[in-house]
Amino acid sequence: MPVVERTTFLAGYSPQQVLDFCLEGANFPKIFPERVTPLGGLDINDLRISVGRQFSFLHWMFGVIPAKWTVVIREVGDRHFVDEMLEGPLRAFRHEHRVEAAEGGTLYTDRVTYRAIGGAPLEWLMVNAYMARIFDARHRNMLRLLS
Repeated sequence: MPVVERTTFLAGYSPQQVLDFCLEGANFPKIFPERVTPLGGLDINDLRISVGRQFSFLHWMFGVIPAKWTVVIREVGDRHFVDEMLEGPLRAFRHEHRVEAAEGGTLYTDRVTYRAIGGAPLEWLMVNAYMARIFDARHRNMLRLLS
């Protein structure tokens, strides 16, 4: 399966502060570079990430193509959490969020493994570049929001 991994140094923040920021559902649309619309009566401002929590949203790909996602939180620990797609535009999607202490701040890492419905040819043609663009933008947004 393809992997996208990005790590960003966030100066002046502890690992717990960065993880807490990520666990607050209200921050999800602030970090994500494309518009997301919560579904099923979900109040994104009242969403705290916890093990077993499921939620659905529309991810507006390229700003115009609605893709419905349903995700579940598989793990939450002191230095990480993992969400996994149950339903959506990919065959598989697993997203690990990790924080690690570093001198003067925290290293925040996103590690995503995925599989496109069309397999390797579609990944090569479209999905790999799209994932790289999305996660590059997520990390720019994290820097902007936490500086």
